[in-house]
Amino acid sequence: MTFISQLARWSANVVDRLQIQATVRQEYDRVKREVELKTPGNPAIHGYKIYSQCDEDGILAYIFSKIPSNCIFVEIGCGNGLENNTHALALSGWRGIWIDGNERNIRVIRDLIPRNEQLLYRCKMITVENVVQTVQSLLTELGTASTDLLSIDIDSNDIYVLSEALKYLEPKVLCVEYNAKFPPPLDIKVKASTARWTGDDYQGASLSSFVSVLEPLGYHLITCNLSGVNAFFVRNEFAGEFPRFSAAELYQPARFYLRRLASGHRPSLKFLADAVEGGLHGGR
Repeated sequence: MTFISQLARWSANVVDRLQIQATVRQEYDRVKREVELKTPGNPAIHGYKIYSQCDEDGILAYIFSKIPSNCIFVEIGCGNGLENNTHALALSGWRGIWIDGNERNIRVIRDLIPRNEQLLYRCKMITVENVVQTVQSLLTELGTASTDLLSIDIDSNDIYVLSEALKYLEPKVLCVEYNAKFPPPLDIKVKASTARWTGDDYQGASLSSFVSVLEPLGYHLITCNLSGVNAFFVRNEFAGEFPRFSAAELYQPARFYLRRLASGHRPSLKFLADAVEGGLHGGR
């Protein structure tokens, strides 16, 4: 292959990626306008992406602009930190806990981020039996007894783990992954099990299932993100800060292609490592 042909091929790939991004952005903006018309004031219209899969970063920033917080998060299923719901919060000064059951993911984090008092991370396969002890132990190590945000994405027993955790924890905001294949009023969830997700539709729980479990525990659904992946609940005492819509009105179908929305160059942990190092040395 000649240099010219290589250059032409590279240029074509770049153009293809740019066209894909333009198309995804147009679709994202279209969906956002539609949601704003159907549910005025819906927090989803404030979404944007920094390190989240789609628009969760902006949604969480908006939610916490409306309610008080001590800036403490717990994310169960944090991945390798390059794409999750709390990386951006950590960069903005929040303290918190990352837990993931994959040693390779935690190794990526450990290789760049030293042990510190701002972000604790732990390799642990979270179950109904160990979630409370694990989270409470890490919160104690962090120097607090409470959390403002609990985000959970373990692709299996999420709803059962969450139910158990909320017997002892009282986060102000919940971010939970729901199975968008099943719109309201379908109340569907997997059986309690330790089996890993195999990539088919037998995964997690429907939005209505989360609502039926969380409403009696004092949590109110306020939005779903536009890609149809995560639902956001707040404790009832804060529900008045947000417009009230039914689960059917807030439900977003699976638009997983919106996860291809880029937020700049490929993500890294380097800015977070700088932030942690600054904290370790008393700032700069």
